[in-house]
Amino acid sequence: MTIQTAQRDRTRVDINLLDRASPDNAALHSTAMSRIEIITIGDELIDGRLVDTNAGELSARLTDLGFRATEHRSVGDDMGGMIEALRTAADRADAILVSGGLGPTGDDLTAVAAAAAFGLEIERSTEALEHTRRFFTERGREMPPNNEKQADLPAGSTVLPNPEGTAVGFRLDAGSCRLYFMPGVPRELRRMAEESVLPDLKDRLAATPPMVATIKLFGKGESEVAHLLDGIESGVPDGTDLIVQYRATFPEIHVRLVVESRDRSAAAAVLDDLVEDARQRLGHHVFAVGGPRLDTDYPAFAATTLADAGMTLAAAEIASAGSVAKMLGSSDPGRRCLRGSLVAADLGVLRDQLRPAGVSAEAVAEAVRLRFGSSIGVATFGSAEATGDDRPGTLTVAATGPGGTRSRELYFPIDHDRFQRLAAYAALRLAVGISRI
Repeated sequence: MTIQTAQRDRTRVDINLLDRASPDNAALHSTAMSRIEIITIGDELIDGRLVDTNAGELSARLTDLGFRATEHRSVGDDMGGMIEALRTAADRADAILVSGGLGPTGDDLTAVAAAAAFGLEIERSTEALEHTRRFFTERGREMPPNNEKQADLPAGSTVLPNPEGTAVGFRLDAGSCRLYFMPGVPRELRRMAEESVLPDLKDRLAATPPMVATIKLFGKGESEVAHLLDGIESGVPDGTDLIVQYRATFPEIHVRLVVESRDRSAAAAVLDDLVEDARQRLGHHVFAVGGPRLDTDYPAFAATTLADAGMTLAAAEIASAGSVAKMLGSSDPGRRCLRGSLVAADLGVLRDQLRPAGVSAEAVAEAVRLRFGSSIGVATFGSAEATGDDRPGTLTVAATGPGGTRSRELYFPIDHDRFQRLAAYAALRLAVGISRI
């Protein structure tokens, strides 16, 4: 999502900058005008048998390098559809990254479609054929005859090596557009892109990587976060471009601040100020701040916080159905602080196991803490379905420790998986709060 005011400013700033003649502005113009499209090929992508991860990975790498994918398109193993997609993209793009359809079977038509799209003959590449034969020979296998088909490429193509598989990739130019054809197997595509495609792309097209900060928070919805950040672009100086992007990854919200400027040191200073402003606006809901690839999620943050404080945790889980233990068990800090978890379908089972001094979530949290000898005990009550007198989605969480007891009652009528995830997050948040008392 782009802040609309910032988007209007962005258009104005770009036009003004491009009107100023200088070598730096020429590079900016090249970056602004570069259009890179991604085409993924295969019936399995169209009919839902396979999720297209290649387009996402390629887009992420382009972004890292300062480029921007302008369009993703998936096409089935249909000659007419592939020809149309390639021609349409080549008419408007500076570069096209294509994956899939380079195998040895009859439905692998990409090379033939590329030749037909741009009026080229198909020729057998000696270099490609030698690669495929060598691939089999080095593994002590005889090459099947149909693998020879993988050496048939559009005339004038440049071979792109594939150390991971039998199918070479290839590169060709159609007018001012350069097309890169890669295998659809992710590990083969990934290496070919890193070693052959992206270096060539960087030499061909100018790029200026933006300055990016990622802010992750828990406890506020996307619309609330957007409201709190409203107007954050007002302090951005002329000549600098800000885009604010939001992503909801339940129950977390991730915000990306993207700053672009000809002056990278100035952009870095602007970004630092924006991050500090955002943190002030979002308050204690922020749990992690980093660069464009920030992998920390809230459970990892909670685990590190507890482990660093020398705290251990035990859980009594009804609403979270074992999710607290699973989340903590997925990291080294979490495994160090997790003492144990009791998972039950109802309070009766927990009462039999823990014999708490009462039936409240607070009493059960204290009982599980004593049972496992942990610093902190948490308990999650409730269900996505109606239980007793409670409405579906009623959630009660509690945490207890040497510093005291905290509890919360929430209402979220959502599906089972998200309800269990939210219950675990809420319990971990209370545990973090207790650890700081």
